[in-house]
Amino acid sequence: MDLFESLNSFCLAHLNETNDWYTWKIDESKIPIDIKLPKGNQYLKNISLKEELHKAWEFESDIKKKKEIIKYYIKDWGGIASNSEYSMNDYTTHSPDFLIAKGKKGIASWSKALVIHNPEKYAIFDARVSISLNCLQIVYDIKDKILFPNLGSRNKTVSEGQKKISQISKQDNWQKVNKSTFYIDYLQLLRNVGNSRKNSIATVEMLLFAKAEMLVNETRILLNRHTGSGNFF
Repeated sequence: MDLFESLNSFCLAHLNETNDWYTWKIDESKIPIDIKLPKGNQYLKNISLKEELHKAWEFESDIKKKKEIIKYYIKDWGGIASNSEYSMNDYTTHSPDFLIAKGKKGIASWSKALVIHNPEKYAIFDARVSISLNCLQIVYDIKDKILFPNLGSRNKTVSEGQKKISQISKQDNWQKVNKSTFYIDYLQLLRNVGNSRKNSIATVEMLLFAKAEMLVNETRILLNRHTGSGNFF
């Protein structure tokens, strides 16, 4: 089994008609433009939010207003308050290729900006997505494992999982992702899985995000069972 097969199987097990597993709530009072989100669960609202922000950003000619949209999605929706105005200008005015060339530096922010640029082509890559991809390879017992970069996280479960994955990857000599191409490779993985199941790349990414803690806990159980120590992870 490879990463595509494992992620495809994971989607098969969890994606459904409602996708109620996605619970990231939107504070609609902070949305900087006048849009109406659909009634329903947070999955539907968040999918609509991406689409509506993209439409507004694409047709807006005022750079300041375009930056407001990007800043909202990174800071208010995404909870990342550490970006400078200089960075926000980059995320607003530079091309996707320019941003992708940054590699993992700032990826949790610039990948959100790219979603506003085009949610059908780009997807968020952050700490939760990365740990999910790493844990999937243990849960599904992939032979040739690839280490996705550990990114800073305020989530205790994710942070603890990252530390253990880092140790295991060194111990078992995991191959590291290509620093220059891993985001493009990640997008292709999402497309391949999405196409096989007629899902968008956004849906596959949102599943990885939402199930991060669950996958860390499943990985912990498997590793503890394997070592027989009960406290390896």
